[in-house]
Amino acid sequence: MKTTGIIFAALDCDADAIEAWNRWYDLEHLPPNIALTDVMHGRRYVAPPDRQALRPAGGDEAFTDGRSAFLTVYWLCGDVDGVMATMTDYREVLVAADRMFPDEKKTVRLGDALVLDWAVADPALKADPGDIPHISHTDLHVVLRRGLADQAWHRDEYAPAAVAVDGVHAVVSFTSRFVPDTAIDLHLIEGDPAAVVGALRAAAPARPAATTVGLDGPFRLIEPLHYPWADQIRGSWMPQTVA
Repeated sequence: MKTTGIIFAALDCDADAIEAWNRWYDLEHLPPNIALTDVMHGRRYVAPPDRQALRPAGGDEAFTDGRSAFLTVYWLCGDVDGVMATMTDYREVLVAADRMFPDEKKTVRLGDALVLDWAVADPALKADPGDIPHISHTDLHVVLRRGLADQAWHRDEYAPAAVAVDGVHAVVSFTSRFVPDTAIDLHLIEGDPAAVVGALRAAAPARPAATTVGLDGPFRLIEPLHYPWADQIRGSWMPQTVA
């Protein structure tokens, strides 16, 4: 099955509910959604204070001042619009079954469905195009940008320079089905995120002036049922409630 797109959700929960919310997500929310037709798998990520500190100033409000600490990405293999509609409808089934976490303790900062546009991997991996979205990684470096007229430049100029950076295994780019002129580039990276992201920013060519960036930052891959970063968030400057 080939990847057709993703469902992308940036989220937060109250700091006093981090473990409970994450266990609910791992045990009760990911499984029924991954079981839906045309959903291949789902992965979850976190941006604790060290990752938050790597976000440059000037991004979208959803990603500033410590917001959007969590990220869920569902990888799809069917009609993206159809999967999004099914997942939205299925939420009501989960609500009726009392399988949802209390709304007042969590929030979605940004939710979107996006179609796969292109994927470029480190040539040393000898990956076929269909392999690339499934390459293993320890962090997901996310760039949310606006300016689809520059998609070819990002594929042909930016991506080859990006995957030449040590620790950047691939870049996979998606275009939004709901937000006009918007793309999300997912960099599949390994190693110290500060070092890799710093090297990536130094090596990549300057983006065209027409491109604006709403998020440029890494998220750590969450190991299910293992949340060693929870106390880091609770003891930090990051928001302690979703309000």
